[in-house]
Amino acid sequence: MNYIEFITRLKRILPTKAYLKIQRHYRILKRKITPNLSEEEFRNILINKLGLHKGAVVFIHSSMDNLNIAFPFYRLLSLVLDIVGRDEGTVLFPTTQISIRAEEYLSENIDQIIFDVKKSPTTRGILPEFARRQKKAVRSLHPTDSVVAIGKYARELTVNHEKSLYPIGENSPFYKIMKHDGIIIGLGVGTYNLSFVHCVEDVMQEKFPIKTRKDEVFECRIRDYAGDVQNVKTLVANDGIGKRDIPSYIKMHIPDSVCKDLKINSSNFFYAKSQTLFDMMRELASKNITIYK
Repeated sequence: MNYIEFITRLKRILPTKAYLKIQRHYRILKRKITPNLSEEEFRNILINKLGLHKGAVVFIHSSMDNLNIAFPFYRLLSLVLDIVGRDEGTVLFPTTQISIRAEEYLSENIDQIIFDVKKSPTTRGILPEFARRQKKAVRSLHPTDSVVAIGKYARELTVNHEKSLYPIGENSPFYKIMKHDGIIIGLGVGTYNLSFVHCVEDVMQEKFPIKTRKDEVFECRIRDYAGDVQNVKTLVANDGIGKRDIPSYIKMHIPDSVCKDLKINSSNFFYAKSQTLFDMMRELASKNITIYK
């Protein structure tokens, strides 16, 4: 059993507080015993291990707490943009403002403006928040699963996300990156954070072998870039879909050339080729093979 499989199982069986305490102590120990990566070393990882290149569309999941780097975190965004090209490439980050279950959040704030595209900070970490605050950043208007993008296709990839009843469906940036052979990478995280896997579910909908969305439609109030309030409809996750094991599914059914967890300098990384992974997951789902137990 590798570290990714171990930590996934640990998270599933331990109470949340106990799991977070163990994880925190592990991070502290890791930082003490592992050499920090320089910018040049990290650049080499991005290019030679994760497949970034000029003109790439890259969707990034990240955790700065889990990376051992010898440079300020904000330099990471510049490193990626330099590699993919500030005019040629596009970089995306998940930027949901929700830290609890979407259904709970929406139920508690039914009469409130729950999302302000300009002001609502993301709960997905310091790097996505830093990207969100960039002048050229464009954020999608979805009330539960917003995405921020910077670069050539930023507007194309984020526009009309709020029209997607299924949060990670065909109007979402998660799906649209496939048009540009998008790459998905994890920096300091493994495939247990790979939210793209839910794109197959939202696209297949009732054809997916497991019901992953509830029938109830939530109508939410959001504030757009013009300052106007819009009503947006969305679905939420069905009960019980927390019983999933993405790393084991990837290891068992997906070739390393398509998606793979990596351990580099005691930190977790992953890469995935969006179009090929989507096609393979859809084919597997037609055979009743999914990430769910």
